[in-house]
Amino acid sequence: MGSTMPVFRMNATPKAFTISLAFTISLPIVAVVLPEPDRLLQKGHLSMAKAIASDAKPDTAPADTMPPARDPRLAVEEEYQLARRQNTVQALELFIARHPDDPLAAKARADLRSLSR
Repeated sequence: MGSTMPVFRMNATPKAFTISLAFTISLPIVAVVLPEPDRLLQKGHLSMAKAIASDAKPDTAPADTMPPARDPRLAVEEEYQLARRQNTVQALELFIARHPDDPLAAKARADLRSLSR
């Protein structure tokens, strides 16, 4: 009368599968447990490695992190030269509208008059 139940045997797991499974499981754990490399550098744990790589002393910030501001006179001069090279009424009028009080605006007005002739 008995019903027969299938019997499953546990075969020995291949070694390669066991190693890959252990690796797959440990990867997320390592990612969660270990802090990020940048965080290690910020805390000073690897400050010597960072100092050697950058030729700087540990725990010092670079002196100039931003380039100096551009000279506004040079920027206006370059814009005027560009308007002259374009040699159009629109370019000269745009320059005059952007820099009405600049001494180069008088030159641009003169250029505009000579262009209209």
